Amino acid sequence: MPLTPKHSGRRAFMRGAAGTMIALPALEYTHGHAWAQGTGAGPKRFLTVFSHGGTISNQGSGSKHDGSGAAQGNDYWRPSDPTSPNLVLGPIHQSLEPWVDKLILLESIDNKTAMVQGSYQGGHRYCNVSCLTAADISHNGEAVEQNAYATGPSIDQVIADRLSAANPVTFDNVHLRATTSGMGYKSPYFRADNQPAGGESDPAVAHATLFDGVVSGEPDPAVLKHNDMRRAVLAGLSDEYAKFANKVSSRDIQAIEAHLDHLAALEHQLDNLAICEPPPQGDSNPETPLRGELMVDLIVAAMRCGLTHVANLEIGDIITPWTTAGNATGVGAAHSLGHLARDVGASGPEAAQYNDWIAEILDNRRWRMSLVARLLEGLDDPTFIEGDGTLLDNALILVSSEFSNASKHHARNQPVLLAGGAGGVLQTGRYIDYNNHAVGNPYTTQYDSDESIHNLFVSILQIFGFDDTTFGSADAAHDGPLPGLMD
Repeated sequence: MPLTPKHSGRRAFMRGAAGTMIALPALEYTHGHAWAQGTGAGPKRFLTVFSHGGTISNQGSGSKHDGSGAAQGNDYWRPSDPTSPNLVLGPIHQSLEPWVDKLILLESIDNKTAMVQGSYQGGHRYCNVSCLTAADISHNGEAVEQNAYATGPSIDQVIADRLSAANPVTFDNVHLRATTSGMGYKSPYFRADNQPAGGESDPAVAHATLFDGVVSGEPDPAVLKHNDMRRAVLAGLSDEYAKFANKVSSRDIQAIEAHLDHLAALEHQLDNLAICEPPPQGDSNPETPLRGELMVDLIVAAMRCGLTHVANLEIGDIITPWTTAGNATGVGAAHSLGHLARDVGASGPEAAQYNDWIAEILDNRRWRMSLVARLLEGLDDPTFIEGDGTLLDNALILVSSEFSNASKHHARNQPVLLAGGAGGVLQTGRYIDYNNHAVGNPYTTQYDSDESIHNLFVSILQIFGFDDTTFGSADAAHDGPLPGLMD
């Protein structure tokens, strides 16, 4: 059974039979348990969009490719004009133009854990398990990449735990998958040490679980009676688990404590019914393009109903035959599409494929970014205001991948895009490049950076008002936040 959106960050989503067919204009929800009081005090919600398989980048293992060799030489993730004082979006991000003033594009942030602890300064699995955790990599007794696991939680789970502790919600962390395949070599999401987290890929199951017990107006007496029975069952289970606490090993005690936490979270859900207008239901298991849109709409709905503070949208590394270019290269897997980047340069063995390759991969990445645009649109709805701003004004969104250049498998220059108003604490509409060689020369092919995702995650925690100065492993070049981000 695949892991699905988490309740209290520890258990899988319960299975359901209902479906979903949501259009954003139809989402007329009340505020439910939404608790943000307006902008100016930092973000109240955190979302991640993780797109497996990298982006269109010319990043090499030491320097950047100029296209004259075997590898292609374009970087379509960075701004089209990196010299402009304003953020000028590049080819991949065109659909985000309406929100350009609420974006920060960051470049030259390395995943130094994977660079130090991985193979060839990265590797598929090493990059995946560390790119959202920055944690030391464990091999469960076998020093091979297939057994790579993170030894700590991903940034989403850390924020989810802290926000839900201060302001309890039905789901501390919702994790939905926009695609059913191509999810990468390892999950980038971790609940804790050696505990990878999966997501729900069926929008019908996600809908049935998220909005189970959600009511409009006054609660139905039948629902209250049913919940009383469920509460009695939970109390009995809690008593039974507690009886074993002094009779098992310390490792088993951890598992029991996790179950008890989960039961406590379920009890909180029963005691705090969300009251808002649930979205309509529809068919189950749609095709991938519609699935992605539905999952975005479910996340927006959950945020509007106040069911969660934290949500993840995970996008697999897949071929997108429905786009204009379709499968122009004829490769059978998106992994192969990413690998072509090292062969379609001017002197590469697949140079004749360059035009087909760039058209296909650009459409592919633009489709993925269209889901980000849909998310921003739903959260920025001017008819749904809390305090003096929209949900987007009160949110911080991290868009990333495990690689920049998927053909090289190294951990340099991880793609990072921040979106949202961040509660008014960030100056947005900016581009920051941390390449030490880019000062005064933004088009240089030389590359070296002192910044890491360790520092990015410290920055994110400080944006939320926490006082952390470190995050993850000890492989960062320095402690503290990214310089200049919060200035």
